[in-house]
Amino acid sequence: MSEHDFNTAGLKPWAGLKAPAAGERPDARILGVPMERGSLYRPGQAKAPAHLRKVSAIFAPVTERAERFDSVTVQDDGDLTLVDGDMGANVDAVADEIARTPAGTLPIVLGGDHTTVSPTLIAQQRRLNGRLSILYIDAHPDLNDVSRHTRWSNGCALRRGLEMGEIDPKKVTLLGCRDYDWEEVEYIRKTGITLIPAATAHGWTGNQLADEIGSRIGSDALHISLDIDSLDPSYAPGTGVPAAGGLTSRQLLDFLRQLRGVRLAGLDVDEVAPPLDYGHITSLAALKFIFEFLGMVKLGKTG
Repeated sequence: MSEHDFNTAGLKPWAGLKAPAAGERPDARILGVPMERGSLYRPGQAKAPAHLRKVSAIFAPVTERAERFDSVTVQDDGDLTLVDGDMGANVDAVADEIARTPAGTLPIVLGGDHTTVSPTLIAQQRRLNGRLSILYIDAHPDLNDVSRHTRWSNGCALRRGLEMGEIDPKKVTLLGCRDYDWEEVEYIRKTGITLIPAATAHGWTGNQLADEIGSRIGSDALHISLDIDSLDPSYAPGTGVPAAGGLTSRQLLDFLRQLRGVRLAGLDVDEVAPPLDYGHITSLAALKFIFEFLGMVKLGKTG
């Protein structure tokens, strides 16, 4: 072990949160999707699921507000087996596996590049019978039809998920965006997607995100898709396409906290690239978000 690694000897992944008793459903089900073919600038995202599991052992089941959640049950079903090719070759099988998550259990999907979100949204729309809204936290909207000569780059990830899942774009809120292709801007305006750029979010105080989402979500459950590049590179350098001017870690956690009381559907966390990271900063930021999300399982509403 090098001086840069964490000593996790004797520690269990996911803070030692227990699996459910026999015959009972878990509160959360974790699945890894080690795909990086959609990240066409810099790879490394396929290593994230295994790395996040390992580093998760240093956390404790206590939120940053000193609330215990050690009664939350977690079933980690490991990484999905992928066939050669991009997400297009895997999308149906990945969606089918995520859709097997029992009703009342929150899927937490670990990417991989952000094409992970496409099968995740297809599965969630199916699991929730269309009663799904989406909070997409990302530096990029991922709404191109074609990017880098493929329809399965991470720059097309949300668009593919909406199309294949037959999801109304008006149910999408984009948070933290700051890098766009003009095609994406036109798509946002045409379809009625709600855009909260990073420049706007930086000035928000209080419960503005909760008010924005709560006013439109109705009886839907909310799926959160977190691309770690939504954070400023100073908080998350280990990602394929870092973009200056992003959210701070503090803002990201505060936005999550505002969503207590919103019915939760699940979470995917993507674009962590351990080979590009420094001192595990990016992985720790992603894990902090995941653990605060787990803390909401008992303290908030789930669906």
